[in-house]
Amino acid sequence: MVTVLAALLIAQAHVHGGEDAGATARDGSVPMSQLPHALDPDAPKPQGSTTQLKVGGQTSDAYVARPQGRPQGALLVFHEWWGLNDWVKHQADLLAAQGYLALAVDLYKGKVATTSGEAQQLMQAKDEKWGDQVEEAGREWLKQNAQGAKVATMGWCMGGGEALKASLNDPKDVAATVMFYGMPIADPAKLKTLRGPLLGIWANRDKSITPDKVAAFDKALTEAGVKHEFHAYDAEHAFANPSGGRYNGDAAKDAWDKTLKFLAANVRSK
Repeated sequence: MVTVLAALLIAQAHVHGGEDAGATARDGSVPMSQLPHALDPDAPKPQGSTTQLKVGGQTSDAYVARPQGRPQGALLVFHEWWGLNDWVKHQADLLAAQGYLALAVDLYKGKVATTSGEAQQLMQAKDEKWGDQVEEAGREWLKQNAQGAKVATMGWCMGGGEALKASLNDPKDVAATVMFYGMPIADPAKLKTLRGPLLGIWANRDKSITPDKVAAFDKALTEAGVKHEFHAYDAEHAFANPSGGRYNGDAAKDAWDKTLKFLAANVRSK
C-alpha cells in the first residue's frame, strides 16, 4: 500500500499485476437517495453531438464527443443514476479534448432525473435487457468509428458498475475499464474473463460501496489475475460530481489526473 498526499486529501493507492452541500450531505450520514440534486447552473454546456444507436428494432440516442484528428483511443461512457445529463456529456467532452473518441450511452431511454427521488426510481426501473443491448450497440459503434483505436469503458456511480459489466460482457473488445465508485464484483471466476487492466476510484467514507466491498473486489481481481490499480480518497460517494452534494474538488482533480494517466498507459495509441 502506497500512501499519496494530494493537496488537502489523503489518497490511498495500490497497483497489482504490474445534492445538498450542507454538513449532513458531506459527512455521509444522509443516504444519496435522500439528498436533493443541486443542478449546477455554471456547468459547461455540451460541445458534442447526438447519434442514434440501433437497438433491436428501436433506436437509442447517445452523445458523441469527437477529438480533433484521428482518435487516440475510444471510451464507452456510462452515466450516474441521474441519467445522461450535461455533466456526463461534459466528461465526454473532456475526454475528447485529450484525443479520445467518447460515446456516452443512455440507459434511461431519454429520461433524466433532477431530484434524488426521481433518480432512485429511474435506476430501480431500468430495463436491464435494454441496457445490455444499448451497451452492445455502443461498443459496436465505437469499433466502427474509432479507426482501429483501443476501446475502454468508463462510468461513475451506477455507471461504474455498468462499465464493469460491459467489459465482462465483451472482454475481447475492451482494452481497459475505469470505475468511479461503482458496484464491484467479488467472484474471481467472473472477473478472470477481463483481458484489460482496471482502474478503481473509491471513497473511504462511501456508505454504499464500502471499503470492505472494495477490499473484497481487490482480492477477487488479484485471484483472477487481473491487473488493477486502486485509489481511495477521504471523501464521500459521488465526490467527483459538483452537482451531487458531496463534491470534493481536491479528490476529484487527483482522481481525474490518475484516470488520464491510466488511459495514456493502457488505451492511448503509442
